[in-house]
Amino acid sequence: MLLLGIDTSIKKGVLCLGDGKRILTKQILAPHSSSKELLPLLDALIKEKGLRTEDLEGIIVSLGPGSFTGLRIGLSLAKSFAFVLEIPLVGVPTLDTWAASIPTKGIICPLCKAYGNKFYGGFYKKDEEKLLELSKYLFLPLEEIIGQTLKKFSSQKVTFLTLRECKDLAVEIKKIKNSSLFFLEETSLARALLKLGEEKIKKGEIDEVSTLVPLYVSSPKIAYSG
Repeated sequence: MLLLGIDTSIKKGVLCLGDGKRILTKQILAPHSSSKELLPLLDALIKEKGLRTEDLEGIIVSLGPGSFTGLRIGLSLAKSFAFVLEIPLVGVPTLDTWAASIPTKGIICPLCKAYGNKFYGGFYKKDEEKLLELSKYLFLPLEEIIGQTLKKFSSQKVTFLTLRECKDLAVEIKKIKNSSLFFLEETSLARALLKLGEEKIKKGEIDEVSTLVPLYVSSPKIAYSG
């Protein structure tokens, strides 16, 4: 099943083609890419493999939490292609993709830099067969997420996940007993996005183009001028 994956939830997003097992090709997006920039990049990505847009069999899009503007751009592109091509559309929460992208088992906590010195996060338990959510999606200062970690999982190892641009988190994570920090890699994230999306399509869990919306854990940051 040829799938298009779109993730614009983070600073450097990604467009990718593949299925639940492999990535055929991918394109890392420049920060703050606009919808006008995404379309030619997508066209080039498809033609690179000698394919046509009509060959796509599904669209998988990252829902957030993440960049307010980025999520709107990515979701608009995904919905437009799914509508025109009349193919399945599936939205996948960003933190679910992060947690699914690594082979580590046990308690996992993705940490995505937000704004106002806060992070998007969540707790998961992962085994060989499934990923179980242990908390709602969080929007909290790092110290409060660490506090929840110590309170709920003091006797268990917790693996924190983040992007390399947040490498300074290592100092804080080292303060937590029996924990580790894992830096995410773009290809693994793209593969996990397509895998989770493909699984949903096979289960018939397809989203409606008219009703699918970004996952906003917090209100968008809006600057007002006097």
